[in-house]
Parts: sequence; structure tokens; C-alpha cells
Amino acid sequence: MTPHRAGRRAVLRAAVALAALAGPTSVWSTAALAAGSAPAAGSTAATAGDPADWLRLADGRLVYGQDRQGNRVPDFSYAGYRGGGVPLPTVGAAVTLGPGSGGDDTGRIQQAIDKVAALPQGADGQRGAVQLEAGSYRLGKPLRITASGVVLRGAGSGKGGTRLVATGAPHVLVELAGEGSPRRTGDQRAVTDAYVPVGATTLTLASAAGLRPGQTVVVQRPQEDSWIRAIGMDRIPSRDNGTTKPWTPNDGLQFQRTVTAVDGNRITLDVPLTNALEKEYTHATVWTYEFPGRISQVGVEGMSADGSGMVSAPGYDAGGYFSSGFAHFAAVQDGWLRDIVADAFGSGMGSIGSTASRITVTDTAATGMEKAIPQRSPLAQPGAYTVEGQQNLVVNCTVSGSNLHAWMTGPRVPGPNVFSSCSSDNTGHYRLDAGPHQRWATGTLFDAITMRHSRGPGDDLALTDRGNMGTGQGWAGANQVLWNADVGYYAVEQPPTAHNWAFGTRGTPVAGRQSGILVSTGTAMTPASLYAQQLAERGGQVPRQPAAPAVPVTAPTAPAPAASPSATASITAGAPTTGAPSAPATPATGAPTSGTAARKPEESLASTGAALGAEISMAAGALLVGGAAIGLTRERRRARHAR
Repeated sequence: MTPHRAGRRAVLRAAVALAALAGPTSVWSTAALAAGSAPAAGSTAATAGDPADWLRLADGRLVYGQDRQGNRVPDFSYAGYRGGGVPLPTVGAAVTLGPGSGGDDTGRIQQAIDKVAALPQGADGQRGAVQLEAGSYRLGKPLRITASGVVLRGAGSGKGGTRLVATGAPHVLVELAGEGSPRRTGDQRAVTDAYVPVGATTLTLASAAGLRPGQTVVVQRPQEDSWIRAIGMDRIPSRDNGTTKPWTPNDGLQFQRTVTAVDGNRITLDVPLTNALEKEYTHATVWTYEFPGRISQVGVEGMSADGSGMVSAPGYDAGGYFSSGFAHFAAVQDGWLRDIVADAFGSGMGSIGSTASRITVTDTAATGMEKAIPQRSPLAQPGAYTVEGQQNLVVNCTVSGSNLHAWMTGPRVPGPNVFSSCSSDNTGHYRLDAGPHQRWATGTLFDAITMRHSRGPGDDLALTDRGNMGTGQGWAGANQVLWNADVGYYAVEQPPTAHNWAFGTRGTPVAGRQSGILVSTGTAMTPASLYAQQLAERGGQVPRQPAAPAVPVTAPTAPAPAASPSATASITAGAPTTGAPSAPATPATGAPTSGTAARKPEESLASTGAALGAEISMAAGALLVGGAAIGLTRERRRARHAR
């Protein structure tokens, strides 16, 4: 036996011994893992190798690795207007308005919007824009765009441009909203593959009869009892206030996709899946749908807004600030916000709801949020940019304020979604954090994100189990990616049955919370933007990049161990094998799905650095010893004490 091989075996024996330290207190015992009764998804079945092989640049193109089940880093380039890489349109003005005499302008602007909504749509789906000339406009109620092809445009967000001034009770300034949600047509067709990995676009059905290219379908992954038990979300420790709710079976994730090819009972989809479909844990189905109430080709652009006039309204400090935002999208496909500055809004730029898709929010800023959010703790914290739908892109944005979440997702979010080239600045004395918020959002990319003026470990970009925070937020995100994030603190944990990755992250690791896949820690990677590179390789038009983008330093390198007081050493999970993903023949873990994501402002992002109650975490991956990555399956349970 060579000394090198002997050394590897010694390290492996040490790794097994460390795993055994978890003992019977862990949810998944060593015996259970050996018997195969524990989850067997990517988090517990990774193939040994260099962690950098998950994703690297070679000859100017990305090379993807995969674990032994075929899971890979998703392609996020399909996020944004018309599926990404399509420029936003310039829509001609149909009605032009000037500033009023000082009274409320809501009625006359709404009349103009309704007038444009009554015009016929052109071949491009557009009706026209309501052009607001430079000056100030007072809004005591929301403006509502409810028809396709209508745009509200100002004279620019800068000095001398158009400014909306909010008055009265807290409200969203502009609602872009159709009606309803996807409605199933025809039968539910069972997915028969034992395992469909993350990143896959093909799957096998019990019958594909009648399906044809161009049809829109939903790939549904219910969240069922067996999966909820497998990830420990049926036993979230209760909080003293009695609000904790263990997860229960629901409709789960509903990926809206278009069929591009049919070959027998095998279908191909236009956009990769961001969560595995595991026959062991879920009864995944595919069904055609219609969405007659959905609108498209709508947007707001070229203006600033002031929300400070709502701060003094009755009940504002008691939660009214959650209703104060610039815009909200619901039942919209292919919409946008462009060139918007929203100052002093409790919920910042606003939200993209669960029924919205392919929305682009570009060149925007949510500023002065410390003026609109009560500066006290504890506090249910709002978000500056909240995404609950799918294939949505927030790019080139800025957040400033305190006691808030900069970028966040809601529950059961079917990706992909992207936050790219954005920055935040904590301008107060309370926390400002970011990351998935609750209950298994999938496939979010935090790309070239910068977070400034951190106040401590609570000011982090976190992909973690949030335990009993809120009403039991638990595992907030799965198959999430940090790419070249430059932050004060970060935390990346590995959810059972899934992965979370961090590439080129710079900042301070939150002690004890780094069981995820860490690559090139402390050193930026090439390319500077993963989203831009993926989009360019797919042939799309890359969005304008910031004036001072993150500068790539080196190609990927193996990560250094994360600082941790734990005696179990640092873990980098799930090293892949290179090559194209394919569905394995053997079953592996999976999760089901159900229900529509609902906005729940009372469920605020938890302090990642603070203890959240008992949490169960299971990871499989590589133990870094002397720079060598040795694959192992391990389990652990960390008990934390609430504040």
C-alpha cells in the first residue's frame, strides 16, 4: 500500500469515527444510513473528488460536475423577461400627463391607465404607455395595471425626473395584477423515473399521449409525509409562544414549463428543474394547464418614489410597514421594473408574488428603509426585494437601511430565480441580512452580491435551517447558489435530500454553520457573474453590468476549512463527478410539494448567528484534512438555544 493511499484510509477512518460521535442522538443513525433508510439524495450520496469540479471555467466555457445521482448546479440563465436574455421593450406613449395642482393624483392617473388598457393590443402585445412628465404626483391609493400591454413611465428616477409621493394609509404604489392561478386541464400524468436530478430537462411519464411540443405544463412535486419526516420538518422544536407549526403534506413545488420534445413517453422541457423528483418520497406528476387571467407585457419605469408620508399612519409601527412598498406583481408573466428609486418604504421595492413569472427588475434602488421600519428589536422584519414566483431576475439593485432583509424568497418557491450584481448597506444599528426565508424555496442564485457595513454575525447571507423561527420556517432554501458574494458574514448549510453551494465567497463564516459545499472560499472566481456567463453561453443578451463589478481573481481552488469551534472539523459536502447529468437507475431521496406560496410578513428572517432551537442537519461530502477531500457520509445534530 502506498503512503498516499494509507494516508487516505487513515483520514477516512478518522472521518467515520467523527460521524460516530453523533451517536444515537442523531435522527439518522449510522445503522440507518448503512441500511439505506435515511435519505439518499445528493446530500448523502456524493461522489468523492475535488469540490472545485462542481463548476469551473475551461476554454471560456463552464464545465459542470454532478454527484452520483446526476444532481448539478442549475442553469439560472432562464430567469427574467421572456425567459432571460431578451431586451426589455421600449413602448410608445399613448397618454401623457403632467403634475397636478397639489391634490391627490391617484384618480386621474388611474383613468389614464384604464384608457390605455382599453386600446387594442399590437402584434407585440403592447397597448401603450402612460407617460408622466417630470414633477411630483401624490398617491393616496394604489395604481392598478390589470390589462396586458400597459406601461407606466416617468421622466427618469434622478433629479428633475418624475416622483411619486405616497400619502395616507400604508399601501403599495403600483399593483401589476391579473387574476387567478394556473388551472389544470386534463389528467395528471405520473412521473415514472426513480430519480430525476436537479438540472434535468427530461423525464419519463406513465403516458405522454396527447402531449406535443409547445404545450405548457406544470411539473408538480408534492411535499408528502415521508419526505417531511426525512428532512426533520415534522418535529420542529416548539417556541414558547406556541406559534411553531411542523410542516404538513401540501401541493408542493409547481414548476411551470413548456414541452419542447416528445419521444414515446419521454418528454423534454424548456427550463431545467431546480429540485429532484424522487419516487421514494413523492408522487410527482405532469399536467397541462391554462391561466386565462394572467396578464403580460406590463411594466413601470423611469421614476422615483417617496414613502415617508405613510409612516405616521395609525398602526404603521404595529405591522403596517409591511404594506408599504413600491410595487407588487401577481398573475403576471413577462413584466418589469426599470430605473426606479423607492425611498423610505417599509417593504422597499416590493414583491414578485407566487403567480408571477419571468419578471425583470433592473437598475433599481430601495433606499432609506431605516426611516420606514421601526428601529427596535425584536421585530418582524420586512424585505426590500421579495421573490415568490419563478424565473424572475433582480439585477443591478441597491438596498440601504436597517432591521430588514435585503433579498429574500417565500415558501415553496419553484426556481430558477436570480439576484445579481446587487449591493446592500446597513445604515442603522440593527441587522440587515439576506437569503431564502422559509419552507424550501429552490434554485435561487445570489450572484456577485455585496453587503456592506456588517454589524455582526446576524448581518449575513444565509442558506440555512431556520428552525422554529416565524411559525416554523425550517429549511429555507435548497439547491441555492452563492457566487462571488462579498459579505460581512455568511452561512451555508446542507439540507437533507438537496445541496447548497457557495463559490468564491468572501467574508467571515458564521461559526458552526458551514456544512454546505464551499468552493474557493475567500477568493473570487472566474467568471465574475455566473448568471451572465450562463446567459452568454445560451446566446442571450447579457444585462448591463455595474460600473465597478467584482473582479475575478483566480480559477476555482479547493476551499479552506471554515472556522468553527466544533470538534468535528470542517466539512465540504458533495463533491461531484464531471459530465452531463443523467437520471440514475436507482431510487434516491426526494420531496413532494403542495400549496401556493403565501405572503406571510409575520415570518421574518431569523438571526443566523443566534441559536434557533434544536435543528437537525445531515450532510454527505468531503472532509478536508491537509487539503485532501475525502468523501464520507456523516450525520449530526446541533442543539441551539433560542435567544
